Amino acid sequence: MSSPGPAAQLLQAPERAKAFLAIGIPVMAAYGIAALRSGSWPLLGLIVANVVIICVSYAAMLRGHLRTWILRPGMATYAALLIYLVAHSGEEHSHALWFFSFPVVSLMLLPPREGVVWSSLGIAVAAAIMALGGPESGTSAYSAAFAVRFTITAILITAGMFWSEVALRRYQEETSAQRTASEAESARMKAEIARRVSLESDLRVLASTDALTGLINRRAFMDRFAHELLRSQRHGPMPTLLILDIDHFKTINDRHGHPAGDAVLAHLAHLLKSSLRNVDIVGRIGGEEFAVVLVETNAETGQPVIERLLQRIRETSVLLADGTPLRFTASIGSSEILRGDTIDTAIQRADEALYTAKKSGRNRHCRRQDKALQRTPGAR
Repeated sequence: MSSPGPAAQLLQAPERAKAFLAIGIPVMAAYGIAALRSGSWPLLGLIVANVVIICVSYAAMLRGHLRTWILRPGMATYAALLIYLVAHSGEEHSHALWFFSFPVVSLMLLPPREGVVWSSLGIAVAAAIMALGGPESGTSAYSAAFAVRFTITAILITAGMFWSEVALRRYQEETSAQRTASEAESARMKAEIARRVSLESDLRVLASTDALTGLINRRAFMDRFAHELLRSQRHGPMPTLLILDIDHFKTINDRHGHPAGDAVLAHLAHLLKSSLRNVDIVGRIGGEEFAVVLVETNAETGQPVIERLLQRIRETSVLLADGTPLRFTASIGSSEILRGDTIDTAIQRADEALYTAKKSGRNRHCRRQDKALQRTPGAR
């Protein structure tokens, strides 16, 4: 994996670029004022050129368009400024020592090898000026000892910056590779966890759902009924339990076939879901037997609901494979849940009411509350 270029590194680490600006702009401004006061127009021109390049580079960085080729003109103008300071400073002034910033800047802003080339060229030019320059050539004079110390120091700074940048980039590559591998592993684990959660959710749904009707099965119904029974006994109001059974279902299967019986079951399930509230609990608890918990509904308020449900069943029909409509009816036994009831006692009373409804002619509703049994006649 290759490391990002220096321009990309600046974009990824704007603090580094801001540090250059924070140091560069004030220094340039100070030298610019000094050059303006002294009338050193070449120096002032170089400073202005550097400031323009810095501003252009910063604007490109803010827009995300900073590229290495934009940095090279800046390096050239900065090198020209430092060479000018070396040529016109002399040993008695410290301006020439600013040249030592050139290896640092070139190695930090350019690829390591290219930075070494730029730094080496700058050192060579500066050393040549110190060795060959003098008043007769219009430049400052330097002693041989100073020129040697200056050149060796610049070379050592260049070497140190080169190896530090190489080590830093190698570390960045290794860190990036580890981060990429870690992110890939994390993404894989998240995907696996999500897959398992989804699979477990699907399995729970399958384990609690009746495949034919889409209603919850007997086990799931009993669990939800137990939860609602506990909730209502603690906080009230109490619910009402219904048990529905399709009339003459065996005859439907024998006369029209099991596909017709399955269609009747599925259609009744649809009627129940569409006729009741979302909070009510509806399930298939047997072959042709369904159960409903009307949440927070007593016998009186539940009576109209049951009557409308019976009427919808009477008025509906299922189309057989040959297009013939098949009508069917159902019997309903209900029991208002009492405080202190258990699931077994509530179901027992509703079953007794259903038995009475069947025995009384089917296609009707019977309600059982405590010891009282009330019948609602159906259509004969």
